[in-house]
Amino acid sequence: MDTSLKSRSFKFVYWIMLLVLVGDTIDTNFRVTSGFFGDGASFPGVDVLIKPTLIDFIIFLIVQVGIIYGIYLLYKLKKVGGYWFIGSNIFFLIYSSVFGLIAKIGISNIMAPIILFFCIYFLLAICVPWFYADKFE
Repeated sequence: MDTSLKSRSFKFVYWIMLLVLVGDTIDTNFRVTSGFFGDGASFPGVDVLIKPTLIDFIIFLIVQVGIIYGIYLLYKLKKVGGYWFIGSNIFFLIYSSVFGLIAKIGISNIMAPIILFFCIYFLLAICVPWFYADKFE
């Protein structure tokens, strides 16, 4: 039986997508949690340590619930999971830029990593479900 490259590559791309999103979420949770309980959190590519406040940490935990829910929906092959994932990240970016961690160092200092991460997020959480639309609901 001859199958297309697209259908044969689905499982590989699907699991890579999930592993990268989960790995990044675990790394982010570790950085912020250790930053809250320790000396401070650092952003990739920035040498400045930032100590999250209690409000920052509570907002972060609420946002993480949305991110984890989005990953769960992607695992269950629901396209809407990508929107949950991206939306939660955008909400936290806006909150952080105005009131939270990023406001303390300025968004211009970390613009390059933010753009890189959001390009990767968009590619994995939005483009993969669009490309494999026949597999996702």
